[in-house]
Amino acid sequence: MHVKGNLQLMKEINTAMIMNLLHREGRMTRAELAKITKLSATTVSALIEELIGKNFVEEIGEKPSAGAGRKAITLQINKDGGYVIGISFGNRYLICAVLNLHGQLISEYKTKIAFGNDSLAEQIHSALRECMAQAESVRFERIKGIGISTPGIIDEQEGTVLFSSLLRLTNFNLRRQVAAFFPDVPIKIVNDSNAAAFAEHYSGAGKDKSSLVYFTINEGIGAGIILNGQIHSGYRGSAGEIGHIPVDSQGEICNCGQRGCVETVLTSPFILKRCQDAARELGVAVPADFEEALARYDDGEAWLEPIFDRILDVSRLMIASAVNFMSPEAVIIEGWMNRSAKFSDKLSDALEKFPFPFPFTRDRVLQASFGDKGALYGSATIMLQKIFSASVLD
Repeated sequence: MHVKGNLQLMKEINTAMIMNLLHREGRMTRAELAKITKLSATTVSALIEELIGKNFVEEIGEKPSAGAGRKAITLQINKDGGYVIGISFGNRYLICAVLNLHGQLISEYKTKIAFGNDSLAEQIHSALRECMAQAESVRFERIKGIGISTPGIIDEQEGTVLFSSLLRLTNFNLRRQVAAFFPDVPIKIVNDSNAAAFAEHYSGAGKDKSSLVYFTINEGIGAGIILNGQIHSGYRGSAGEIGHIPVDSQGEICNCGQRGCVETVLTSPFILKRCQDAARELGVAVPADFEEALARYDDGEAWLEPIFDRILDVSRLMIASAVNFMSPEAVIIEGWMNRSAKFSDKLSDALEKFPFPFPFTRDRVLQASFGDKGALYGSATIMLQKIFSASVLD
């Protein structure tokens, strides 16, 4: 019994390794899989035949080669062998999507986010119904897993959002809400910044980087950390919660109640307020929204320079602290900073000139590939990895 159990576990590990390789690389031959996994050709062939029989892997023709010998058959994951649902709770929107096993969108539903435990619970149910209704060809039993990303402190074991100031949630059992709709489907819940960081590491700007720090800076601020190719969520999931580090004891009151948090300096609502206040004092046209303020800064309006110089200084210190503490291969930024070439260039220059122990080159600062959908793709990708194991592929 013990030997049989060990053999089954080894089979599941080997199957997961093959499925994840096919998912990440797209198309491979049996020989290529054997070479990378260091499994025997016989073992790889046996596992592939089983996966083909279950409709999770398909042969898609011969691979071109220069030799005259027998051509190798290329394999890929059968994109319609199953489906996953990704749900992303963001600063402004809830996005719910059905994706195939290649991570391609089948349907998507987007709506303004609700706040508070009761309102969000109701919105989750309506979003799931709407998203499945749009994916007419997808039967409920073909859903293999659900990945969810959300801001806040998460108890991943219980599937509970312990606290989210942004969404006004306290002890909100997210897994229970989704399981009411899909009672027998695996559910994985991750912090939104961690999910987006993983998406960038897996197939985005940070692909092939074993360590990175991901910053998202919009209406709110967060950070995701990848160490040794894995999400580092920290004790009780609270790693990366940088938005409420105080940087100005005389600064504005933050949403958390403290004064002068990083969030009050770098996020768009606070920046807009400072720009509007300064414009009124100086008697210049008041920017109607943040995008106008950013565009006028890019156009060189001098009165905006002191405001953005302060933002630049705090950004530089925040990122430099992370680099000194972790020494990641890359820093990836998502948010409003990417929409200003002027600010992005200044930030890269400032980091390059910062007195790090080792020289810091600007090519280590990267723009996020997935924009505001990083968390959605990340949570779905994490779930795809989870279901690519023999125990789930039944």
